[in-house]
Amino acid sequence: MQFYNVCLTHDPAHGGLHRSVRDFSRALAAPILSLGAGGAESVDVEDGVSVCRIGCGTSWLFRGCHVMAPAVARRADAAVADADLLIVHSLFRGHAPWARAWARRQGRRYWAVPHGCLDPWGLSHRGLLKRLWLEAYGRSYLADAERVLLSSRRSLEKSLPWILAERSTDRTLVVHWPVDCPPLNGRASVRAGFRARHGIPDSARLLLFLGRLHSLKRPLETVRAFAAAAQVGSQSNCHLVVAGMDGDLTQEDVRAAIPAAYRDRVHVVGPLVGGAVADAMLASDGFISLSFQENFGYAAAEALAYGLPVILSPGHDLAHEMPARDGRFACGWLLGDNAEATAVAAIREFVAASDATVAAAGAVGRAWVGEMLSRERFCDRLAALV
Repeated sequence: MQFYNVCLTHDPAHGGLHRSVRDFSRALAAPILSLGAGGAESVDVEDGVSVCRIGCGTSWLFRGCHVMAPAVARRADAAVADADLLIVHSLFRGHAPWARAWARRQGRRYWAVPHGCLDPWGLSHRGLLKRLWLEAYGRSYLADAERVLLSSRRSLEKSLPWILAERSTDRTLVVHWPVDCPPLNGRASVRAGFRARHGIPDSARLLLFLGRLHSLKRPLETVRAFAAAAQVGSQSNCHLVVAGMDGDLTQEDVRAAIPAAYRDRVHVVGPLVGGAVADAMLASDGFISLSFQENFGYAAAEALAYGLPVILSPGHDLAHEMPARDGRFACGWLLGDNAEATAVAAIREFVAASDATVAAAGAVGRAWVGEMLSRERFCDRLAALV
């Protein structure tokens, strides 16, 4: 059988979405049809997977694939002419109703992978337009999909109000995206080098924020919570690294949020790529994300894979499936709410915890990732579903 992934502008700048589409493609040997701005058509290869890029136009209505013009739809039809199954990522654009129409016309199948599109937090932004789209196109698109795949149980629960109940129990499924557990040998030398480059003492306990600098992910709130936690004398040996590309916030916005007394302990290092991400993970003692919404949360899962305990907001859906012991989150700290005081308390506990406690929480998380988020498990799950 021949499978295709269908997505919008397949580009590394799209972070987790780009990564998950790539993982689906690698698992199923499925080429990618990427629909984006412009009018050109091209084919390239990424990680051994063919990517066909079709430009949808240059005006606002077409360049974002809000609507697919008939000529573009015909080009897309031709690109997937031999497909037995389309795996369609995201919602709210013209590629979704196009895929439904293609499947009905060809008598073939498609899967819907909404990612975070049906999360109530996301639906609260431009909510009227999104709900109109869901009523006009989305409900029928989701109802006719052979399968609807979500990356966590909480994400599935949030999506169910928009998915028609018929057959929902056997076609609406959780498939955890894969995260590899890296080798940890050489950690001491990497740790020393990273800390030396950024002026962080080797004895300091280092907390890492890694993600796009966007209000969704709350980097400014993270800096404020860290500074509030650090007001206690015993917390003076803790440092925070903020790493990530600009979003609706910039590195300068984050730097401006750092109180003067803590500018030598909060390090804004910009985007990290390739081995630099591994260096930051290996140099850190813990990971923090106060994000409003993470339906999967690659950065947090990757931190666990490096053996780091995590401080996570309740918006991290996957965290609610992670191990608990004696009624307590076993991989670090899972916050009960988004209040600053709650984050401050967790940061203080993290800094005050013994090395053995920190290491034990990290070990639990790494073992869980190795079992539940393994690439082999992901590939086997998809193979069983097709």
